[in-house]
Amino acid sequence: MSTETRKVQLTGGATYIVSLPKQWAEKAGLKPGSELQLVPQDRYSLHLYTASSPEAASLSKSTVDILPDLPTEDIVRNFITQYLAGFDIIQLDLQHMNADQRVTVKDTIRRLMIGAEIISETTNKLVVQCFLGQANLPLLNALERMEALVRSMQHDAVKALLEGDTPLAEEVVQRDPEVDRFYFYIVRQLTAAVGRTDRIRQIGLSSPQACLGYRLVVKSIERAGDHAARLASIAASTKLPDGSPLGNTFMKMHQISDKVFQDSLITLRNLDVPLAHETIRRVESVVQQEDKGIRALLGGKFPVEAVLNLRLGLESLRRIAEYGSDIAETSINLSVER
Repeated sequence: MSTETRKVQLTGGATYIVSLPKQWAEKAGLKPGSELQLVPQDRYSLHLYTASSPEAASLSKSTVDILPDLPTEDIVRNFITQYLAGFDIIQLDLQHMNADQRVTVKDTIRRLMIGAEIISETTNKLVVQCFLGQANLPLLNALERMEALVRSMQHDAVKALLEGDTPLAEEVVQRDPEVDRFYFYIVRQLTAAVGRTDRIRQIGLSSPQACLGYRLVVKSIERAGDHAARLASIAASTKLPDGSPLGNTFMKMHQISDKVFQDSLITLRNLDVPLAHETIRRVESVVQQEDKGIRALLGGKFPVEAVLNLRLGLESLRRIAEYGSDIAETSINLSVER
């Protein structure tokens, strides 16, 4: 539909009115007496919603159609897509799913989707409703909990590596799905808010640009969690020789990396540009420690498998610091918007 121009008219001496394009009104099913929801947006714009639109409905609904012989990971991915899109009720067609696939999908919903509950299940249909919303778990609170979880994973992964604590390392790996739970939940909140000023303010942000920035931030935190879990996996299968100087290198990298990651979130909360620049520069110290660790690996008498694993461990600590740097850079960008 092409752009049309309307003139604002005054009626009754106190009310401004503007006519709606007839073609649009007919397609939207509007009749005399129909109600519209008007939501003020930034920059003097309005969003109009009909009573039948998904935005105006009390509960938005979606159906995930399952094609025959669709791999389980594709089914799970399709469901996650609907969850991230912000639908309140998600229905899955089970006709073409085997018993193992049903178990996997239901387990994924329970483990990874915050607030998602299975409310109905029949032979051919699974209905999931998302109960938990912004009021129950504010976005910024969820982000802080996600940050604390990732930092504890990194700390315990390094501790397990240095002390040869395999049970602790395995426990750290098991925390990773919890990071994913917060990631999916926060992305769901951000997706629902984009384009709706009222929802953006409800989640504690100021603009669609801020939503985009926080989308990048939460992805960086999630990836940092993946690297903490990878370091823990290495700690569960690889032991450092007693008295190896490589242990000191791992500890120094961890201390700097953790500081970078922690300060990056402080810059995000306060939009502290000087601290953000300082945080970004500090990543170079992590790189220098990584180079030192690589030289120790190549110059030491380590089994080949241990060399490969420990090299990946050094890389994970460096990558965590780099994700912190990305968050700090996003903070700088958001400070300009403010």
